[in-house]
Amino acid sequence: MTGHSFYLPTEAPHFQVKIDDEWFVFCTIHKNASSSIRRLIENASKVKRDDEESIFHFLFVNHLARSVGDINKSRNVMAFVRDPVERVVSCYQNKFIQRQGNRTIFKDYGDVMGKGAEFATFEQFVEGYIDRCFNGKSTVNKKHDRHIYTQHQQLLPLNYDIVARVEQFDSVLKSVGVSHYLPQGRENSTSGKESFPGAASISADILHQRYLSTGRTPDRDSLLTPRLVDKIKDLYHDDFLSFGHLFEVGAP
Repeated sequence: MTGHSFYLPTEAPHFQVKIDDEWFVFCTIHKNASSSIRRLIENASKVKRDDEESIFHFLFVNHLARSVGDINKSRNVMAFVRDPVERVVSCYQNKFIQRQGNRTIFKDYGDVMGKGAEFATFEQFVEGYIDRCFNGKSTVNKKHDRHIYTQHQQLLPLNYDIVARVEQFDSVLKSVGVSHYLPQGRENSTSGKESFPGAASISADILHQRYLSTGRTPDRDSLLTPRLVDKIKDLYHDDFLSFGHLFEVGAP
C-alpha cells in the first residue's frame, strides 16, 4: 500500500472486482450506497477476508483501482449520486443521531466549531459546521471529513459508464448482472424515521436519546426548513450543476 497514488486528496476510492472474467469498478462516495458497494465487492471477491480484518483494509489491499489502466480495463465503471439535500440530512441522521461510524466527523466538528458535536442541532450542522468547511469556496477543503465533501469533487477525471441515482442502485446491479451478489439489495442505514416537528433546532444529544428509546430518527421534513434547503443548495451548487438533471421529478 506504499507508493504514489493517482488519487487527489478529495477523490473517493474506486474499488474493482472481477466477476466472470469481467471487471467492475465502483466509486465509493460516503452516504451514496457505499456500505452496499463494499459488501457487494466482498461477496464477489475471490479473496476471503480474515475474521479480524476490517472491511476497509480488505478492500484497499485487494480491490483498490490504483491507476487509470486498472479502470480502463473495465466496461462497467460506476458512480452513484444523491440529491445533496437528502445526503446532508442522511449524514446528520446517521452520524449525529444514530452515531454510527462518527469518530472522524465528530472530531472534525469539534475542531471547526470549538464545541462538542454530540450537542449539535441540524441547523448548527448545516449553517455552522458545513458552511465553515466550504469557507466560501465551491468545494470542501481536503482536511475536513469526507462525509460532507461534494460528490463532484470525489469523482476521478474520467468517463463513467454509469452515473445513476442511489435509488437506482438495485436496478443497475440487476442490469449489469451482478445483483445476485447482493440479494438483499441496498442497505439503508437511516431506515426508521418519524415526524418530529421542530427537530432542526433540537440538540443531537436529545435526538440520540430518543432514537435509543424508539429506534427512529426525525424524518427529512422534520429536519429541513426552507432556509436550510436553500443553504444546502447554495453550498452544494457544483453537485446540482453536475447532476441536477438526475434529481428532477420524472427523471429516469
